[in-house]
Amino acid sequence: MAQQMDSKEDLFIEGCRSFEKATQAAVKVSGSRLGIEHTGRQNRILTAFAKMISHAMTIQLIYNHARGLDDNYGFLDHFSIATLTRSVIDSAIMALYLSEPSLSKVEWDLRRQVLFLHDLTNRKRFLTAAYKSQNNTESEKDKREYKEAKTRIVNQILKCCTELTMSEERTLELSKGQLVFQNGVRGAIREAGLDVVQFDFLYTYLSNHVHSHPVSLMRAKQHNISFERPSDFQFGMCGLCLESGAQYLDAATARVEAFTGHFDRDPNGHID
Repeated sequence: MAQQMDSKEDLFIEGCRSFEKATQAAVKVSGSRLGIEHTGRQNRILTAFAKMISHAMTIQLIYNHARGLDDNYGFLDHFSIATLTRSVIDSAIMALYLSEPSLSKVEWDLRRQVLFLHDLTNRKRFLTAAYKSQNNTESEKDKREYKEAKTRIVNQILKCCTELTMSEERTLELSKGQLVFQNGVRGAIREAGLDVVQFDFLYTYLSNHVHSHPVSLMRAKQHNISFERPSDFQFGMCGLCLESGAQYLDAATARVEAFTGHFDRDPNGHID
């Protein structure tokens, strides 16, 4: 049993090394872009990239705190590491999706308009709920501005779809405001050249921790969850998260390094 624990602990330690290396490389690229003028697309990519790095650095704070408490690794919060690893993966996928280099100008415009529409409709949804929670209603001005903005975005989506000779069914789907990724998140994974099978495992498993679903808590006794001395399961899970997170960090960093740093690296030029 002691030998097995050591192997899981070693996995965790090796995961820390890989994750730290990947995070440092990402921070270096992000820092090197400060003060450089970029296209609208490049700036959005860098924002997604910065979001990914912030999640990664918070993960580091968690495990470094545990390692600094005592020789037993003290409070190793595997719950938060799992949740934040999902966020690292999400942000990396978005950075890769935004920076897909093969897109024509029309294809990029369609992609960004679909994102604009998702942003607009979701803001409308939560702001409406916020007003209701305070027994207020939206002003006529807010309603009018929302309708005008939505009409403008949808019309641009229709124009792009026409240019790309998309079917009526597909055009309608893209115009509803429900999609983030045009071909779904797995389509974005395939487009980025990442392992879809590995992604399915990670995304399905880690989503349970994000939402506090049964998989994240039903086996606490069997897994010997401890907040004083991490169990074999906790070490192994953290090691898995850190190694997997490092892979997504590296993939996003390589793309961002190639796509940003100069206007010319955006093949479609400056578009707001």
